[in-house]
Amino acid sequence: MLPTWLRERLRPRPPSHVNGDPAPSPDPADRTLEATDPGIVEEYWTDHNVTLHRTFASAEDSLADFFWRNDQYYRYIELMPVSGFDGLSVLDFGCGPGYDLVGFSTQSKPRRLVGIDVSRSSLAEAKARLELHGAEFELFHHDVANGPLPIADASIDLVHSSGVLHHMPDMAPALSELRRVLKPGGSAQFMVYHRDSLWVHLYVAHERQILQQIDAGLGLAEAFQKSTDGPNCPISRSYRQQEFIECVSKFGFEIESFGVAVSAWEMSLLEKRFAAIMDARLPRESREFLAGLRFDDRNLPLAREGVHAGIDGCYRFRAV
Repeated sequence: MLPTWLRERLRPRPPSHVNGDPAPSPDPADRTLEATDPGIVEEYWTDHNVTLHRTFASAEDSLADFFWRNDQYYRYIELMPVSGFDGLSVLDFGCGPGYDLVGFSTQSKPRRLVGIDVSRSSLAEAKARLELHGAEFELFHHDVANGPLPIADASIDLVHSSGVLHHMPDMAPALSELRRVLKPGGSAQFMVYHRDSLWVHLYVAHERQILQQIDAGLGLAEAFQKSTDGPNCPISRSYRQQEFIECVSKFGFEIESFGVAVSAWEMSLLEKRFAAIMDARLPRESREFLAGLRFDDRNLPLAREGVHAGIDGCYRFRAV
């Protein structure tokens, strides 16, 4: 089963500035979730957040957990940095309970730090955590599908969004709004799930669908959706590199760099790839993917030259 630390992040109602504790959301119903059902996305991501609603006793406790979590994804912090943004305006879109906001507030000295999320309870947790660090911040409860972000045009230097866009019914409103609020020449760094990964082709295709017979009758994309953030996650997609770049570029972004972070969970399964390759039940696409793996000088798996075979596809774009 999926380790608790890998139960992921997301989000995307009218904007309401968080000056005090946000009102609690109702407990999610015990039912199959439909992505088009109003309020379901908010319900789900209120129940499921990356800290599992953990509270922190001190700034030291909070920061130790920030570093520990980043260490679970090899190369993630290199590709989605939170340092080096002194004096800039930073927006964390889909900030959840504040993991990366803590990173920006402690590893940089941003002029303005803004977090936006669909979950009121996660925003309350982010507020409490940031206050431990004495950070200055702004938090907004908002779903971009319901209207523009509560941020002025061309006022943000860096948009950061980690593990969010792949959970949205339609990325277009978010990408349009994120481009609107970015200054010309500003940067956006996005993490979305990566199709060419051990997670997809070893964990989902073999460990889950064949060995554990979990979602065995589903196609790989649908089985993947149920593997990342709980079986009732409304939406969870993975993207190939060029596919995601093409989606984003339509909205006035130009790709600057791409890299992939590999999870420790994927690395722990790596030795099982040979048994998967020998299993005649494994679909050809996944078998050829696993058979073609190469390794870099840190023994991290490569799906192809320069592209690691991990779950976190990390992209950096420039606003044009």
